[in-house]
Parts: sequence; structure tokens; C-alpha cells
Amino acid sequence: MSDEKVTQTQTETTQEQQQDQQQQEQQQTVDMKTYLDLVAKMEKMQTMLDNEAERQKEIEAKQNELWQKQVQLSLKEAGLEQFASIVKVSDEKELKDVIKKLTSIVNDLKIEMGYVPSEHKQMSAYEQAKKQGNTKNMIKALFGMNN
Repeated sequence: MSDEKVTQTQTETTQEQQQDQQQQEQQQTVDMKTYLDLVAKMEKMQTMLDNEAERQKEIEAKQNELWQKQVQLSLKEAGLEQFASIVKVSDEKELKDVIKKLTSIVNDLKIEMGYVPSEHKQMSAYEQAKKQGNTKNMIKALFGMNN
């Protein structure tokens, strides 16, 4: 009876080991399926992320292009389109400041370079003496010896 008991115990132990091994294999199979599913989902998410990043770059490029067109239009409205290639601004406030400064500079240049009629021109001391025919004052004006 002890031989039968030992054999039965060994058989039970072997059966338990086989069951444990089968359970482990099933669990590994389930784990492998889960792993493959997760890998597929991860690859899909990575593809979506890459596509989204590409779309974001396209949107930023379009926004930048639109901003440059707005800058050019604003400069053209202010009569400053010649400065479009050198004006680099990043926001609306900065654009307004640059336009204000450039307009001021252009207006100052227009005033300085504007037409001055010859009859309103100020005469130098030499020219006045020459007009009067006074050679003595002409010489004084040349040598800076004015009264």
C-alpha cells in the first residue's frame, strides 16, 4: 500500500506540475496577446502623434505666412512698403511701434529735403556783400571777419 501511495502521490504531484505548467503556458499566451495588442496600439498612437506634429508644423507655417502678409499690408497702408524687407516684428504692438517710428523718420526726411524757394533762401554774408558790390565786406566774409 505504501508503494501505491507513493506512486499515487507522485502521480498527483506530476499532474499538479502539469496543470501548473499548462496554466503558466495559458497565462503566457494571454500575456503575449495582450503584449501584441499593446504594441499595436502604441504604434498606432505613435503614427497619430507624428501626423499631428506634422499638421501642427503646417499650421505654424501658414500662421507665419499670414502674419508676414499682414505686416506687408500694414506697411503698405502707411506708405512704407519699401521697408517691408527689413521690418521683422513678432506681434501687433511691435508692428504699430515700428510703423509709428518709420513714419516719423520719413516725415522728418520729407521736411528736411523739401522744396525751399530760392527767394526765401537765406543769403550768406558774402552773397549779401557781393549783391551790394561791397568788395571790402566780401573779403571780410571770406576770412570770417564779420562785424
